[in-house]
Amino acid sequence: MLWKFRAVNNRIAKRRYYSYSLAVVLLFLAGAIYRLETGTSAGKVAILLAIGIMFVFLYTVIALGRERFYSMNEDEIVYRPLKTKIEDIESFEVDEENKLIKLNLKRGGLFSVKTLYFEDPKDLKEAEYFLRKFLKT
Repeated sequence: MLWKFRAVNNRIAKRRYYSYSLAVVLLFLAGAIYRLETGTSAGKVAILLAIGIMFVFLYTVIALGRERFYSMNEDEIVYRPLKTKIEDIESFEVDEENKLIKLNLKRGGLFSVKTLYFEDPKDLKEAEYFLRKFLKT
């Protein structure tokens, strides 16, 4: 099974990208305050801060609009570069309102798929059926 989604069409994924972007902007702001305290002129700091925030904004817009692809077969779930073997999934929770499936893993690794996002409810139902079939829950 193969499906695609764009983060802009999923409320939870969009919130995740906004929070990451906000964290980076706050880091830039902390760096700007530090630079002001160490004696750098306010004009230079303002220019650097504006350029930094512009890049974060552009990254967020591009990341939200980019298509992402998931694939699922009898052996594993792949969302490049993340992979999760079907045998490592203990159970899963379906959230139809937010169009996502949270996977509860027996042993979760750093590069494991833990959440499946969808923009089409049809794909969500198909993935749920697929997981129930192979997990026999």
